Formats: sequence, structure tokens, C-alpha cells
Amino acid sequence: MPRLSGVFLPAGLLLVLLLAWLQPAPGSALERAGLIPWMVATIFLVNGYQTRLRELPGGRTLIASSLIAVVIALLLAPFIGLFVTGMAGLPVAAAMGLVVMATVPPTLSSGIVMTRIAGGNAAKALFLTILLNLIGVVTVPYLLQLLLQSLGAVSLSPLSLLRQLLLIVVLPFAAGALARTWVRLPPRHWLLRYLPSLCVVATVWMAVSASAPALGRLDGGLLVTIALASLAIHASLLLLCLLVRPLYRAAPADWIALLFPVSQKTLPVAVGILAGLDGSAGLALVACILFHFVQLFTDSVIAARLGRRRLS
Repeated sequence: MPRLSGVFLPAGLLLVLLLAWLQPAPGSALERAGLIPWMVATIFLVNGYQTRLRELPGGRTLIASSLIAVVIALLLAPFIGLFVTGMAGLPVAAAMGLVVMATVPPTLSSGIVMTRIAGGNAAKALFLTILLNLIGVVTVPYLLQLLLQSLGAVSLSPLSLLRQLLLIVVLPFAAGALARTWVRLPPRHWLLRYLPSLCVVATVWMAVSASAPALGRLDGGLLVTIALASLAIHASLLLLCLLVRPLYRAAPADWIALLFPVSQKTLPVAVGILAGLDGSAGLALVACILFHFVQLFTDSVIAARLGRRRLS
């Protein structure tokens, strides 16, 4: 079962990409019915339920870590994304996908899992992940307005996007946290383990199906360029985490807790944002998915190596 849960999301994403390409009509119909925001809300409902607020850490070092995390993940990362996409010469739609991905907060699951594998402080990683997601609800709309305008991409209303993020991120997360007082499920219950990943897969299936005609015109060279740009953005964030380590003299476990939450980005929120923008988001969605795969592969290798070093 643990092995299945580890491959469920990447295997599911590959499967629905093939399904959306071969038979886009069902997914496109569900996307037009407005189901994508409900999928994102369900993910954060489950994440809120799984979060044990009493286990969140305290202490003075947490303040320094939090400030560094906010600056790198929410303030610098979007401009790194804009710079890299400009240097790579990506078309506007692909650049929009990577800029959105660089702007959103960290993933709520894999960053904490990677921290555990690497021997880091999982409780601190959880705290930073929650903090960045809550602050990101406010920063993302205004930064995206600025960055997408500079790309010449679609325009958006920051207040409208802020309202959308409050409805699909903050409120479901809070509802999930409150639900723990009435409903108790085993920590390894299949619903908690697979429902968020299933919602991510369904979200990508619907969104890509709706843009299937545009995706049929993609070429391999462009996909390679997008993947390399994704790697450059992710590697830049990892490097920044490495460079700031001496500033607050973190213990190895605490530094690892900063590394993955700060450098990883959440796919469901990015897809939810793109689904709400005007125009075809097909290529932008592909860029987000490629970014997701690149960060998972890169961080799984790094986490395994750090874990072996911690044990030796």
C-alpha cells in the first residue's frame, strides 16, 4: 500500500493526460460544469482535517525560518519564474503556466513527506507549509496581476482571485480542521491517503480535456524547453535555501524543514487559478504539470541522499 500511494499521483496524471488526448469530451463537459473549484476545495478540506494544530512547533528560531520562507517562496520565486521564462524565450502561454506555478505557495503533502525522508523536522515543515499557504492567499493575486501584465498575458482582478482563493483554500482548510472534533478517521484511512491525489488527477483531466485541441499542436522541443525552465526555477529556489542557511545557523533537521516547503509549488492551486482565467490554458497547464514532475523527481533524489547522510 505505501508503494501504491507513492506512485498513485504521477501514474494518475500520466493516465489522464493520455485520456484527455484520446477522448477529451467527458472531461471537457465536467470542466464546463464548474467542477474544478470543488476539486481544489476538497483537497484543502482533507488537508485541514489531517493537520494537527497542537503538533505545530514554537520557538524563536521559527520566526527567522518563517521570514526566510515567506521572502523566498512568496516574494522572490515569482520574479525568478518571470526571469527564467524570459531567458528561455517561452511562448506567452507556457510562460504564464510557469509564472503561476512559481507564484503559488508550496504543496501541502509532498514537501512534508520529502522532509521526513531526508531526516528533517516534519513538524516545522508542516508549520511553514501552512503559513505559506495562508499568506499566499493574499500575495498571489497581486503578484500575479503584476507579472501576467508584464508577460502580456491575460488580465485578472486581484480582488476576484483573492475571493476565489479564500473560498477554495482557506475556508475548506478551516472546515477540515474543525471537522476533526466531530469525525475521527484512522490516520492511514484510504480516504485521507488517496482522495487529495484523486482530486488533483480529476482537476488536471478536466482542465487538459478542455484545452485538448491546442495541445495537439505541441512539439517535443518546446516540452523539453519547458522542462529545463522548470528545473532552473526549482534549482534556483533550492540554491537560495542553501545560501541563506548560514544566516540563521539552523540545525540540519531545521534547515531540511525549510528546504522542501520553500522550493516546492502546489499543482492544485495553480490549476485552479488557470481554470479561472480567460482564454485557453492548455499549454499553461502542461507547463504546470511538467514543473510538478520535475520538482518531484529532483526532490526525491535529494531527499534520499540527505536521508542516507543523516543515517550514516
